[in-house]
Amino acid sequence: LGPCRYTHMHLRASLLGGPATRSPAPLCAAGSPLFVLSLACLIDSEQEETITSWRAAGSLWPDLTAATCELEGTPGLLGARKAWSGGSWDGLQGTGAGGLPRWLGAKLRQLRPVVGSSLDSVLLLRLCAEEALAAGPGKRPLTVGEMSTNWGPDLREALVARYSSSEAEVSSAFASAREAWMAEDSAGWRAAHRWHEGAIAPLRRALRRASEEGGHGVRVLSAMPPRTTEELLSHAQLGGGIECCEAAAAEATLVTLRQRWPDADMVYIDDRAEAVRAAAADVRLLSLRLAYAEWGSASPSQAALAASFPRVRRLVNPSDLAAMLE
Repeated sequence: LGPCRYTHMHLRASLLGGPATRSPAPLCAAGSPLFVLSLACLIDSEQEETITSWRAAGSLWPDLTAATCELEGTPGLLGARKAWSGGSWDGLQGTGAGGLPRWLGAKLRQLRPVVGSSLDSVLLLRLCAEEALAAGPGKRPLTVGEMSTNWGPDLREALVARYSSSEAEVSSAFASAREAWMAEDSAGWRAAHRWHEGAIAPLRRALRRASEEGGHGVRVLSAMPPRTTEELLSHAQLGGGIECCEAAAAEATLVTLRQRWPDADMVYIDDRAEAVRAAAADVRLLSLRLAYAEWGSASPSQAALAASFPRVRRLVNPSDLAAMLE
């Protein structure tokens, strides 16, 4: 077995009295640390998710992606800004990795703070492409600010209906595109992820201490399938001691872990302001130490949201993880 030993389903089954799927957890001294952190605290997967979304869009709407590649004119007319590329259009012209137009990749990077799922990523990509295709005299593409301000369940639902699709179909296309990429070029797929410098060393030290002292180890919250997360963590040579849990079920996972180990020194670190806020407001989790990782995909509004809870510690750089994990 790789570093991601158990899925969220296995974890819940074992904690709630379901069928035994593994040997009982070792006894740990009261106050032993238990770390729960999001995968985004360790790795930047924006490029991989954007290229995968482009591939998914190509399978769902091939005419649209083909037309987007043929667009001409300065990136500014398509919805890009010079500031995204150091004040020059050069970095926003042509195509980049995966055949993705550079201006489109740059715009999606600016929209990253509102992306909560693969569905969001694919829908926003199509919206940006459609806006660029429809631009002309007297009609400009929607700005990043306009999209971000209005993004939410209502707009997401409206776009799914407009595209004559379904959330399941779009999400499935994304999953298939990722699996195909991993099968065709696993090295290229891994290279599309960027590990946050300064975050891995303190995590390795925490894992080593848990192994030597019989601690509770580390839980990593990920929106990716367990096998995909395991591939990344194995490549980083993090070793054992990590259990993977579903990012969407973060609050439920935290409550379950706290109930199982009420005396553990439990630390929760996430780059999603809404998830950190939910934990801070949950009376069942008052004993947790909480931190918000700003180096992920934080926007000023999200940082302000997390800061509205005094008990949430602000981590500005990946190296700040050491203060929470040691």
